[in-house]
Amino acid sequence: MLRGVGALWLGQVVTKGLAFVAFAYLARKLGAQEYGAVEYAIGLATFAALAVDGGLGSVGVRLLAQREQSVGELAALIPTAQTCIALIVAPGMVLFAWWLANDTRAVTLVGLVAISVLMLPWKQEWLFQAQQNVGPIVASQILRSAIFAIGVIVLIGSGADVNRVGTMEIVSVGAATLYLIIVQARSAAPVRARFAWREILDLGREAAPIGAAAVVWASIQYAPLLMLANMAGMVDTAYFGAAHRVGVSLVAFSWIYHFNFYPTIAQRLVADPDAMAALTRASFRVAAWGGIGIAMALTLAAEPLLTLLFGDRFKASVPAFSVLVWTFPVTLLSGHARWILVAARRARDMLVAQLAGGVVAIVAGALLISRFGMVGAGVTMVLACVAIWAAAQALVTVRVRAAPLSPCLRPAALAAVIIALAHAVDATPWIACIAGVITYGLLAPLVDRALLHDFDRILRARS
Repeated sequence: MLRGVGALWLGQVVTKGLAFVAFAYLARKLGAQEYGAVEYAIGLATFAALAVDGGLGSVGVRLLAQREQSVGELAALIPTAQTCIALIVAPGMVLFAWWLANDTRAVTLVGLVAISVLMLPWKQEWLFQAQQNVGPIVASQILRSAIFAIGVIVLIGSGADVNRVGTMEIVSVGAATLYLIIVQARSAAPVRARFAWREILDLGREAAPIGAAAVVWASIQYAPLLMLANMAGMVDTAYFGAAHRVGVSLVAFSWIYHFNFYPTIAQRLVADPDAMAALTRASFRVAAWGGIGIAMALTLAAEPLLTLLFGDRFKASVPAFSVLVWTFPVTLLSGHARWILVAARRARDMLVAQLAGGVVAIVAGALLISRFGMVGAGVTMVLACVAIWAAAQALVTVRVRAAPLSPCLRPAALAAVIIALAHAVDATPWIACIAGVITYGLLAPLVDRALLHDFDRILRARS
């Protein structure tokens, strides 16, 4: 388990590092309007990618983990179904931007990025996830980010044409997709399409709630950015987009953790529910201490970190960023309840939890973004994530078994004390961050005596 998570985390560190290089370069080379258009288009593409997956990848993992269908059948059916979705989603992106963006540059860029969305069904990362072979996934992510970063620096360096960003998105996604197709053909399953509509519909019935939940989740993550673009224009969108990029990158690490954890949970739920519950409690405690500690560190170092990444003019992003980083621990912790629901075939309950967050995002966004701008958008995202957690926690307790909650209280209290002390003594951000992390790390096993034992349980999860 640790090797798998470690490999994906290392891959994401490299991937996100390359992405930050590319977007930091763009933030300096492009004007605020153009950079806002880039964040808008890439955000919309991320939303579209989740819609294209449609929950079919998670269903494929469950079917293979619980040995209900063959690899060859699923590897042909799922990309066929996802291609049908992509043929609807890609044009829908362009229409959405044309209707709401109020910026011709953003509409053109979205049109280019939409082409890359049509390639996504054939990446089939879920197949390698089900086989617990994360190497090709990591390699494809790094390949995509490296090509995008290098291409952006080379192309934008010779002229600030924002459409070149869309061109590089097409090239980088195409290269990563081709790589995974080759690896799949050699080691996992033949690459082919199978138009068995009855079987596709059967998959779709189980996947629909998961896919809808993913769309709602993406709405929660990106609706505040899109609403801000409509209410305040592309300049504020650029500043919020910088903070949002770091915040969403953190949420991607949460996805990585549960990406690795989900097949084990799916197996244990059928084979030994008590062992699944014990493993989930251990994971929750470790994730609480780790996730809250990272959010605390980034809160303390917010100003120098953002100016280092994006330049001095992005100091305006600091207040929004200090709020946004707390979506990471909330999402990391709520993932336990959400994915237990999926493994227990309660995907509709997970959709209900996501819808609760979606309602909060719409209501809070309408009230807060118009009044507080970027900070209001950040608070909207945090409130929506908390609503999802609360609903998922309640549904798991009612439908499956009691879900853990109390292990997050001690790390949250310790982090709050450290942040309050740092502000009280008015320490410089980097010193406050380093001292806070050291203090937090030293006190964690003393404040919570079960932490090291549960960490050891996570290390031995697969055995």
